Amino acid sequence: MSQAPTDVSTAPREGGGLRAAPFLGSGGLLDQAAAALERRLATDPENSEALERLGDVHRGRGDFPAALAAYRRLQAVRPGHAAAVWAIAILDGGRLPDAAPPGRRPAPFVRMANFLAPAARDRLLAQALSACGRFVPAQVEYLERGWTLNYKDRNALLLKEARMLRNVRSWFVPKLRAALPEVLARLRIEDIDLSHVELQVTAHLCGGFFTAHSDDSNKPRRKLSYVCYFHRHPRPFTGGDLLLYDPGRDASVAPGAFSRIDPLLDSIVFFPSGCWHEVTPVACGDDFGDARFTVNGWVSESA
Repeated sequence: MSQAPTDVSTAPREGGGLRAAPFLGSGGLLDQAAAALERRLATDPENSEALERLGDVHRGRGDFPAALAAYRRLQAVRPGHAAAVWAIAILDGGRLPDAAPPGRRPAPFVRMANFLAPAARDRLLAQALSACGRFVPAQVEYLERGWTLNYKDRNALLLKEARMLRNVRSWFVPKLRAALPEVLARLRIEDIDLSHVELQVTAHLCGGFFTAHSDDSNKPRRKLSYVCYFHRHPRPFTGGDLLLYDPGRDASVAPGAFSRIDPLLDSIVFFPSGCWHEVTPVACGDDFGDARFTVNGWVSESA
């Protein structure tokens, strides 16, 4: 049985101040809000405010088909509704409109299923498990303090095995670059340097999390973030969702609406690096192989 490194298993696990926690989970505030909005729409089916809010609530629940249906109902009631058009483009795999709508709107993202072939995924997982002892606690970078451990903001492991990281880069980055033209077109991101791709391999064990942050706060050249999920099958953990917050407010202070993205096996998610996001706490067994693993990183703007 492969165990977690000792210095991590004994680290504090304080839960990270997850501000969205009351909204999540079966019967939580989002489920209650969805039920209340459905009751309102049963008597007032063309209530555009309720339809928009219902789409937002379903995004937060991670039910993207239901969210898409609500936004399409809104578009039918109010043709050309800018926020509905924007949300539908994101959830239906389209290209974003030329301009973002004013006011509240979802943060854009692209999710691709089956990004890793089964053989590549299994090889990657085997390599990660074999390098169990080379994962170290992840640090957080602050402008005033530089890199430091802070278990109130983050509890995760980073692989520090140079040979394995070079091996992963050798096949993963070309695959990533092949997908980027479609991703960049859908997100309308330009002036990006495909030769500058950062990559890391992470593991979230039981109690692992990352509180709300943006990836470009101390690295302003980062333009595009990506997260590719791999783990044992069937999934040995719960939690570990990516919460992608709507623009317009600092999610570290108070959460707004968000899209809840399930860490689906073999999927990859792309989003602009300036978007606030967090990783919800993971629950799993004590075996290192039960962790939520990712290959993740960033692509920078052209110099």
